[in-house]
Parts: sequence; structure tokens; C-alpha cells
Amino acid sequence: MQRIIGWLAATIIITLIFGSVYVTLQQIGRHSANAAPAAAAAVQVQQMGSETLTGPRLELTADSGVFVMVFGEDNQPSSTTVTLHGALPVLPAGVLDTARTSGSDFVTWQPEPGLRMAVVARQAAGRVVVAGQSLTPFEDSDRMSLLFLAAGWLGSMVVLAAAYAATAFTRRRQDGLQNDALKEGAP
Repeated sequence: MQRIIGWLAATIIITLIFGSVYVTLQQIGRHSANAAPAAAAAVQVQQMGSETLTGPRLELTADSGVFVMVFGEDNQPSSTTVTLHGALPVLPAGVLDTARTSGSDFVTWQPEPGLRMAVVARQAAGRVVVAGQSLTPFEDSDRMSLLFLAAGWLGSMVVLAAAYAATAFTRRRQDGLQNDALKEGAP
């Protein structure tokens, strides 16, 4: 029984190690998704003198790059570099309120099913500057990390199971040889 507990403990430890590595990589990836939007928001906050954002508007898709929106005190977008199905996207009021009260907010925004964005909101002179980008590349990378780690975990479990089976086989064989020796030595 003690042998089984040792092997079970090894299985749990290996699982915890692989799980911890996955959670760490996932969190690093998600936090790095905020870097480009945070930089874009900082630039826009510094340029708050210009009322409108220049440049063509891009459609909000899973492939879209970094976008910037400026919301007025009424929580309506006053300028933006992005549209959603040709219209100005609307961000939840709670994100804008949190940015106004605490200075900034970092959230994952899902304007529609299958479309997830890393969004950074920063308060600036009564307005809120929101910048974001699609999470699709980061989620794709996360899936690849999960596949590699799952394969590593599965390989570890196979090696551990094989080692357990070999140990059990060897122990049974030794016990059988000892029993045979005892039988031969008995009168």
C-alpha cells in the first residue's frame, strides 16, 4: 500500500508541475496582450488636444490590430479608429466608470460571440481613452502551449506507469524466487 501511495504522490506532483507551468504561461500571455493597447492609450492620453482620431477606421475582427476609442462624459464614443459592422462599438459603462474612478481598467471585452479583445481604459480630462486588440493570436499561442504541456504530461504519465509496472513485475519475480528457494530448502 505504501508503494502505491508513493507512485500516486509522484503522479499528483507531476500533474501540479505541468498545471502550474500552463497557468503561468497563460497568465503571461494574457498580460502581454495588454502591452500594445496600454502604449496606444498612453499616446492618445498625451495627445488629448486633438478631438478626433485620424486614419482609416478598421473593422473589429479577430484579426484586427490595435484600435483606439475616446469616450466622452456621456459614455458615447466621440472618436474611434474602429467600427463593428460599420457602426461605432459600445463598451460596457462599467469599464468606463471604473477607469474614471480608479484612473484605469484592464479587461477582456467580448463585443459579440467569438470576438474577444484585450482592452485598456484610461481616464483623461473627463474622457476615457480605450485601446485594445484582438486576443485571438494570444489564445492561439495558449492552445499550442496547452497541447505541448498535455503531451509532456501524458508522456510523463506513461513513463511513470511503465516504471511502476516494471517495479511491480520485478518485485513479484523476486518474491517468487524467494518462495521457490524456501520450498527447495524445506525438508
